[in-house]
Amino acid sequence: MIRIRRRSAVLRALSVGVGIALVGGCGSAAGSGSDSNSGPIVIGHTAGMTGFMSVFDVPVEQGMAMAVKDINAAGGVLGRQLELITTNNESDPTKIQSAAQEAIEKGAQFVVPACDYDIGGPAARTANDQGIIAIGCAGGPLFGYEGTGPMTYNLHQASPGEGATMAQWAFAAGYRKPFVINDRGLEYSQVAGEYFTKKWQAMGGQIAGETTYQNGDQSAASQIADIQRSGADLVVIASYPPGGATLIRQIRAAGIGLPMVGTQAFDGTYWLDAVPDLSDFFVPVTASLHGDDPVAARNEFFRRIEQETGSPAASAFYPLTGYSSVQALARAIERAGTTDSAAVSAELDRFTDEDLLMGPTTYTATCHIPSLRPQLIVEYTAGKPAVVQRDLALTEVPGGAPC
Repeated sequence: MIRIRRRSAVLRALSVGVGIALVGGCGSAAGSGSDSNSGPIVIGHTAGMTGFMSVFDVPVEQGMAMAVKDINAAGGVLGRQLELITTNNESDPTKIQSAAQEAIEKGAQFVVPACDYDIGGPAARTANDQGIIAIGCAGGPLFGYEGTGPMTYNLHQASPGEGATMAQWAFAAGYRKPFVINDRGLEYSQVAGEYFTKKWQAMGGQIAGETTYQNGDQSAASQIADIQRSGADLVVIASYPPGGATLIRQIRAAGIGLPMVGTQAFDGTYWLDAVPDLSDFFVPVTASLHGDDPVAARNEFFRRIEQETGSPAASAFYPLTGYSSVQALARAIERAGTTDSAAVSAELDRFTDEDLLMGPTTYTATCHIPSLRPQLIVEYTAGKPAVVQRDLALTEVPGGAPC
């Protein structure tokens, strides 16, 4: 253990970045919302470390480990070290709750679930049912106060905000006849597509056409035919890799060169092997991992990942979420002066444009989804992504924010 420092000094240190390490082991605290006042503060990551969710959850773990090491090097929280434990649900819906319970039994006082409502939601409920805060990322708007539990916090702006942001950008960019392809594979993609349409119509626009898609379908022939008949000037890909990449490849192979806008699930380059030299593809993102982010600390964060792991980050959002989840918990615990869940939750509820690494984050006592966080727009040209717009601030979400 390290010596206790003055709280103000520790709070200043919570944003310092100094290295990366993966911390493991079991904490000594019982999994509950009470404060043991001694020993490490244990954060449990219960996620799909193997299986289809691993492409998202492994980078989340990487970001969490970086934050744990940074904060511990700066003095810890309340003079105590942070400790990260991990349990693997194998991306198997039948193992989500047992993996979450395993993390709690190993001492997790706070839980970070898988980065998806369908896979992460049951883990968050398992934690909330035992008075434990869950903080993570999910596009589904039910991952938060109302849909999952009063001690669940989302770092994603949620898919209603994401879909509305896509529409606001496209309208401002001069497009007037979007064709929307709505992937029914996850609630995330379904809702993003639906809110693109809602926001577009709220701005007075008309949709050239709409169709559905199921992630994993091998043929997009019917969707391609619908686009060709629609007279569209933009294709909206409300989908996610790997199936979404297959969809894009088939659209381009059919000779359709229209500009496209996709969800943040396409952030990064890990899926581009399926669509080499892709151009005229736009994505709203929380941050850029390509060295052109307007926030210098984020550029440094991604340089560290590449330097210390030997590989560049595959996407920006997921490692940033992991880092920011630990960062948010550390600040709230420090301000509360305790690890008691009710006290820490009250401090999280006071976040107003809190300057986390992933950007300004606001919660209230009944809203745990930061829907209006400003976004960047990244354009892919010949397979190379670059920021083409900064500080895209969503004016409103149709029908109100998900909270």
